[in-house]
Amino acid sequence: MKFVFFDLETTGLNRDDEVIEIGAIKVVDLEVVSTFKTLVRPRKTISRFITNLTGITQEDLNKAQDRDKIKSDFKQFIEDSILVAHNASFDKEFLERFLEEPLQNEIIDTLELARLIYPELSSHSLEKLVQALNLKKEKAHRAFNDALMLFELFKKLLEESKTFEDADMKLLKEIIGDSRNFGFIFVNHVDAEKASIKIQKIGEIQTLPFNQVNKSLNKGVFYYEESSLDDIVKLLLSSGRSLIVVYSEKLVENLKDRLNNFRILDATDFESFICIERLNFYLENTKAIPNDLRVDFAIFASYLLKTKDFGLRNAPQHILKNKILRNLSLCKSENCDYFEVCPLKERFREIEKSDFVILKYPNLFFGLKFLSNFKFDSVFLLEAYRIPKVLSSLKMNFSKEDIEMISNFDASKKTNEVLTLFNNFENLPKNLQNKIISNITNFDEEYSFNMIFRNDSESLSVGFSNATQIFSKISLIGNSINLLSNYFIFKGENYIEKFTRLKGDTFTKDSEDKVMNVIPLFLHAPNADEFAYEFLDLYAQFSDIKPVLFVFENRIQMNSIKMELKNRYTWIEESLLKEDGLIDFVQYEFPIRNRYRLIFIIKLPMNILGSDENYAMYYLKNFIKDSIAYEKSAVLYFDGRLKDRNFVSRFEEAFITTPMLLERKENLVQFVKKHINT
Repeated sequence: MKFVFFDLETTGLNRDDEVIEIGAIKVVDLEVVSTFKTLVRPRKTISRFITNLTGITQEDLNKAQDRDKIKSDFKQFIEDSILVAHNASFDKEFLERFLEEPLQNEIIDTLELARLIYPELSSHSLEKLVQALNLKKEKAHRAFNDALMLFELFKKLLEESKTFEDADMKLLKEIIGDSRNFGFIFVNHVDAEKASIKIQKIGEIQTLPFNQVNKSLNKGVFYYEESSLDDIVKLLLSSGRSLIVVYSEKLVENLKDRLNNFRILDATDFESFICIERLNFYLENTKAIPNDLRVDFAIFASYLLKTKDFGLRNAPQHILKNKILRNLSLCKSENCDYFEVCPLKERFREIEKSDFVILKYPNLFFGLKFLSNFKFDSVFLLEAYRIPKVLSSLKMNFSKEDIEMISNFDASKKTNEVLTLFNNFENLPKNLQNKIISNITNFDEEYSFNMIFRNDSESLSVGFSNATQIFSKISLIGNSINLLSNYFIFKGENYIEKFTRLKGDTFTKDSEDKVMNVIPLFLHAPNADEFAYEFLDLYAQFSDIKPVLFVFENRIQMNSIKMELKNRYTWIEESLLKEDGLIDFVQYEFPIRNRYRLIFIIKLPMNILGSDENYAMYYLKNFIKDSIAYEKSAVLYFDGRLKDRNFVSRFEEAFITTPMLLERKENLVQFVKKHINT
């Protein structure tokens, strides 16, 4: 077979970005027969970020040969070869725009192949695969180098595919069907009876008994301004059997460590389970799997075949986010033939036996129907200031293929009607819309959803729209509902109580924060061209202070400044690789991994939840409190709005301490360093 392994470098990731480099290797019978590499001059000037990332300068591109000649030469080079790329949809789209015509060649995506052959790996980026599989590493982010690594990866995938059992390959081949031309990975396997995936019963957990239940536990709703782990643990130990809901992975680990003498269950992703009845149905009736979902199903099946992890206890994120899983994680039957080996029922049993059950907020909202089967002494909603943001951003996306697959499992008139009605979804009354959603999810019809019907009429995005309804259900899960955050009151209102409509008592707590808030008025606003240079020059005065956090309102600016800093300070690259917490770059919705002595806020979080400025600034105050070190810290804010003293005055309560407005750089450096070091 004749393959062309290729990679592109571009001016960015958006539709108006352009190709700036092409690298390719032509291979016949796994032998390299020719190569292709060239720079391409774009119509627009490339950014410093791209130059830093790739090493390609505008001067290099200005010397590139004529675009029409490159197009002609590359079309001649690829001929009728099978094209191979990593995350091929990206490269295909850019290449077609560059060639100004659709590609007729068949395209193979090594990202899909790698997930099929190595489903147990946590990352399938080209760089991570090269590292994990001990392949020859070339300098990344140059097109020809990436094409070379791509070829090495492809050979490794072929080699590993030969180690699969014939019966396993027979099953995967049947699942994939004609959706992909992956015949080259099956050719080395003799025909055999297809494998069956045997479900093994999960063993019981062995833990210590809970022995600290407070019999005089208060019932009701309570808002606690608590920030330290000690305060949280103290509350937990006096609150009986508890459901704990958190946002940050770091907090999950800290709680598990502090409560390790009790029966503690990390139930993260508990609502992502395998319905054995559905799994067996699709394995026996592979024609019931829509074409566009076959590769995803094969990757999922490959994971189960290799790991036997039917409870998904050790599943990497790409498996937990596999599009197939939501079609298998449906439970519509009170009783079925698989009750004894049902992963969902096993999780129910584990929850019943546990003293503390830890979830993340998406688990709580998506798994609320299942959680209504339990009654806890207490429910704790930690990092509660994030609740409106999390709830408003949660979406479940369904395609026609998802609905077709689910309908194929239940061939009754009721379910087939769902697929028919989907074609006219936007014109249906609300009750019928809710009926469709309840048939393809684990939610009841009574839920109120926010549905966005996409322009192509091929998919559906489902979100939660009624916080009051949802939190009224949450209040039924526990005798005591406890919401914890650094702050609840902002401008005289409890913003989380206002959102959840859970009326309760608020317990405020005075704190002696050793935080200096500084607004450098002498810098341009972050959206000005000069800002990046001014900011980097300012940071040079503080580069010895660690740990340090950079917070951004948008990803593009974050990546640009991050790249500049990595180029200037070698310790930053090393720290990020080691994840030692000495430095971090985040956006507001990211969880925080450490406590920082120096924090730079590049733009206020005004887009955090619609146009509610008060909530955005309330969120900022809590976010900063979550992030600051316990010793003396300094926070520097950069935003054009802060040059308006009336704006600062209006939102002064959003700063942990009164902000200093400094107009001279020398004063800022002097004040901050003196504050932190005394």
